[in-house]
Amino acid sequence: MTGSRCFVQLSHPGREHQPDRGLERTWNTQKHGHARKFMQLHGQWIEENRNRQTGDLYAWGEWEPESELVRALDPPDSDWLHPRWLWRPYYVPKTSYEGLHNTDPFIFGPRFLYSNCFQPSKPGLRQLAEGSVIAFGSSKKVDGEWQWMLDTVLVVRDFKDYHGFEARTTLRDWTSCAFLDVTIRPLTGDSPQPKACASARDRLRLYRGATPDDPVDGMFSFFPASPECGDSGFKRPVIDLPVEYLNPRAFRAPRGFRRDRRPDELRGAWDLLVQQVHEAGLVLGTFAELPERR
Repeated sequence: MTGSRCFVQLSHPGREHQPDRGLERTWNTQKHGHARKFMQLHGQWIEENRNRQTGDLYAWGEWEPESELVRALDPPDSDWLHPRWLWRPYYVPKTSYEGLHNTDPFIFGPRFLYSNCFQPSKPGLRQLAEGSVIAFGSSKKVDGEWQWMLDTVLVVRDFKDYHGFEARTTLRDWTSCAFLDVTIRPLTGDSPQPKACASARDRLRLYRGATPDDPVDGMFSFFPASPECGDSGFKRPVIDLPVEYLNPRAFRAPRGFRRDRRPDELRGAWDLLVQQVHEAGLVLGTFAELPERR
């Protein structure tokens, strides 16, 4: 079954990781919730004038394994929406991944990947078709008003169904070793995952993202980014779409995965995402090198 073309609002928790061991952050465990990091990456991006660039760039994203602290940041007027820490991600393979959080979505390597979050409890998330647009972000209350802030957009290029217990074999030729270590191996541990995640018994679907060189209807995956960090980094861009696409009060439950949409509808919503990221003074991050394996 290929499923439906959908625009999915997938909210995930948005607190910021803090150092927990000197100048480092250890691998986040299931005793604590998922969180975001503001990271220094090396990759590629597209500017508002459509020029493509390569070099160091800065972005918010999910990375639950280890990171080293590059430096503390200075949020303007103590603005809590700006990052307080700048991280360089890496990871150390484990003999046991029991009790560790996995990273999903995974924005590193040749294609963005989305593999498990909310899929067991929301079967429609396992039935998205090529050309679907998945917007990952967080709801925040600012001056009494709810706002929704974007950190990742994945446009579905292709997908592969799998079961958790056989994922490392099924997905070996579809993904990187880093993805198998960071996302799949914590998923297939013996201990139960948090409710929103999955277990080795679940049937799941791995989605791979479209790229600027391999788009779908002109759309590609991206993360809001900047080639400059400064002293304060940047806050995630606020996105305002019609409520049929995006509800800023949607704290956790994914939306939109039951409604099949025309390609022109999806392209229109994607264009608005791109426009609002650029209006926030940011670029479209389209590639990030895989973090170092130590």
